[in-house]
Amino acid sequence: MQRIGVFGGTYDPVHNGHLHTAMALVERLDLARLHMVPCFQPVHRDSPSTPTEHRWAMLQQACSAHPALHADNRELRRGGPSYSIDTMQSLRDEYPDAALFMVMGADAFRHFGSWHRADDFLQLVNIVVVHRGGEPAPDVAASAWGSAYQPLLGEIVCSRGALTSVQCPLWTTSSTAIRQTLAEGGDIGSDVPAAVAQYIELHQLYR
Repeated sequence: MQRIGVFGGTYDPVHNGHLHTAMALVERLDLARLHMVPCFQPVHRDSPSTPTEHRWAMLQQACSAHPALHADNRELRRGGPSYSIDTMQSLRDEYPDAALFMVMGADAFRHFGSWHRADDFLQLVNIVVVHRGGEPAPDVAASAWGSAYQPLLGEIVCSRGALTSVQCPLWTTSSTAIRQTLAEGGDIGSDVPAAVAQYIELHQLYR
């Protein structure tokens, strides 16, 4: 069974923390491909101020060096509020027989019950809750969806319906911090791929 992951975000900009997490997920989940999906209009946070075409171009640059990572613009093409359930349905239609793994952060999972059609996700995908090293592990087994919990990633062979959590490498940067550093004229060379840094400089983003 083909194993496909989905990792969404604003990617404003995409940074090395995103990529380190993505590659760790590819290895830990034994994924054939991980779709990196930039949202068009977030539902639970402010919309990015950076034009869509720049966020998309930077993500393409970042993913191009990693064959397992696939920059996926389906939410940008769809427009409107970026409801994750619509994205998961689209991917399930595209990969009807694959094991689909939707990745979300621990903070997002704490508010998962407020998501549009939250109870429908496990009918389409497996859910993987990511927490960073040094952070407390989320108690997903005690959540409203705890009956779907499976503790061992390697034993998840179903196409949908499983819930688990995984610890990924700790990173110290964030998109917010990168934007602030650039606004103050600082250097972000260690925080983003070289191609992304060059793109930001070329287009004078976040100044």
